[in-house]
Amino acid sequence: MLHLRAQITDALRQRVLSGLHLGLLHPGDRLPSVRAIAGEFDVDPRVGLAAYQALAVEGVVELRARSGIYVAIPADHGQEQTTPRQSDWLAEILLQGLQHGIAATALPGHLARCLTALRLRAVVLECNRDQLWSMTDELEHDYGFDASAVDLATLRSGSARTELPAALRTADLLVSTAYHASRVHELARSLGTPAIVVTMCTDLFAETGRLLTRGPVYFVVDDPRMAAKLHEVFASAAGARNLRTLVRDADDLSAIPSKAPVYLTRLTRARLPADSPLLTRTLPEARVFTTASAREIISFLMRTNLAALMVEAVGRHTADTVMA
Repeated sequence: MLHLRAQITDALRQRVLSGLHLGLLHPGDRLPSVRAIAGEFDVDPRVGLAAYQALAVEGVVELRARSGIYVAIPADHGQEQTTPRQSDWLAEILLQGLQHGIAATALPGHLARCLTALRLRAVVLECNRDQLWSMTDELEHDYGFDASAVDLATLRSGSARTELPAALRTADLLVSTAYHASRVHELARSLGTPAIVVTMCTDLFAETGRLLTRGPVYFVVDDPRMAAKLHEVFASAAGARNLRTLVRDADDLSAIPSKAPVYLTRLTRARLPADSPLLTRTLPEARVFTTASAREIISFLMRTNLAALMVEAVGRHTADTVMA
């Protein structure tokens, strides 16, 4: 029963968050009733209520007595808040640190050293400006990389190392997607540089696939190559004919119906005029890397920084021994 409730909670959470990102839902919108959810998932209404209650604790939804379930309205859009669930998670991390001999007060500094001992350089390799922008932005702001982007279209296959951009020659990590995995791994081998092939926005794409069966879904992109890639991604979806892609500076964005779900890439959002009505129809994009990819990136950071810290410690020990 607990596993089933967790599954329904996850499904409802993704539905609400994806709806917000696509512009289909807005803070304060009413959500299906507990009875409707119970019927959809073929469960006891108490299970549906428990799922909604879990999301209410997270701050995703709001339960109003004798009124219904609503998308939560953030108390302050300008400040990050720690939810009860986050507090429990942070407490668990501190407890695990204690079990490994690290005092709770020392753990933040220990983690910082493990993540920032080196200023690592990452290069994103992709075939369109939208993904190059979003992946580079996330590597910088969420993981602390000195990140740069290289358009694969600018690289000639088999180029000598001296012909490659300087960013590639000095990179600590190459990052790309499965579309270009073979080429990037070949390049990584020639450079002797680690590479990570990431997956992106799978939850968003799953929700988009569901929405496409109901009607048109609009994607506004900055690079026509991204538009072509999206049509390739959704080519086998049941509602593929409902996918609408518009290029920011080439198409009439005012033609997008006011009630249609809309997704803006990060680059599009950054380049639209500040008074564009589209900016009010979507919330800022969620993180683009999936949990599995984020775990791989963080593992690389930890391994590389810890190795540097160990070398530094050995060097200090050697110097102290010599001086003694």
